[in-house]
Amino acid sequence: MNYADTVKFLVAMIIMMNPLGSLSIFLQLMKGTPLTHHRKTAVKCGFAIAVIMVITIWLGSQLLDLLGITISSFRFAGGIILLLTGLSMLQSKESPMSHTPEDDIAAEERGSVAVVPLALPIIIGPGSISTLIIASNDYPILPYKIWLSVLCIVLSASMFAILYFGGAIARVVGESVIKVITRIMGMIIMAIAAGMLANGIVGLIPALQ
Repeated sequence: MNYADTVKFLVAMIIMMNPLGSLSIFLQLMKGTPLTHHRKTAVKCGFAIAVIMVITIWLGSQLLDLLGITISSFRFAGGIILLLTGLSMLQSKESPMSHTPEDDIAAEERGSVAVVPLALPIIIGPGSISTLIIASNDYPILPYKIWLSVLCIVLSASMFAILYFGGAIARVVGESVIKVITRIMGMIIMAIAAGMLANGIVGLIPALQ
């Protein structure tokens, strides 16, 4: 896994996690709660994100093998998920695959929202999980998986910091800037999705190679 592959993985994960969009949802869920609760939730959420990502890196490929799913078919399905997610981001809308009104209702009835729905599926949604599983399959050697795990921990720590200081960040950035950045990220994720779809089709239909 060279420098270019590392950067590509980080960019794809940052876009899929959508830090500013996730921050906006986090602040909505934390509305009316004291700052101490806000920060405790950020700590729990950051830890949950790290655990989910690392487990997916180490066990994702094995789960596909257990279910009899080929990586080509999963890559094709993941490309569709990313394409739909990118389209929602391009329209400055929350993707219904990662966040629905039912999640907000459930969050109001739950004592803590740190793990569900915040860490999963809002921040680590289907697109992020697809990206992690494909990366773990593309780099199955032990040192690469360790490196991917380190990158996941760095990403989760960064997401924790964004949530922890979320109020100040939101005041500085502003809602309009968040929407503009979300649209740009949507375009990038749709380009990544196109590549995944193409690779998936070639893998499913070898004659196209």
